[in-house]
Amino acid sequence: MTDSTISLSIMDFIANHLPTILEIFSGIFISFMLWFAKRYVAPYLKVEKRHRYAEYIAIIADDITDDLVRNYPDKEWAKRLDEAVDKIMVVCGVDDEIARRAASAAFSRKTVKEPA
Repeated sequence: MTDSTISLSIMDFIANHLPTILEIFSGIFISFMLWFAKRYVAPYLKVEKRHRYAEYIAIIADDITDDLVRNYPDKEWAKRLDEAVDKIMVVCGVDDEIARRAASAAFSRKTVKEPA
């Protein structure tokens, strides 16, 4: 065999088997991308979603407690905690513990004085 015959046979092999080779590499590439997305991207998105949900609950709790303070300015806020918790549970669809924490945090933010 001469050099030209060898190079022609290599080119002929590549031309005949190129689609199969590309299918194999694309399958490997897609498998790698799926693994990467499941391993690194999906957990990030779950945490980001929880973070946004927690921010929404805090904002709603602030609005509800602000409303209670406006409606009952002379009464202590702690006495209205149950009312705030009930409203947060209805609006956000969360359980009692989460609503109680959100309302307590909102009341705490209102009572803490900013440094002068």
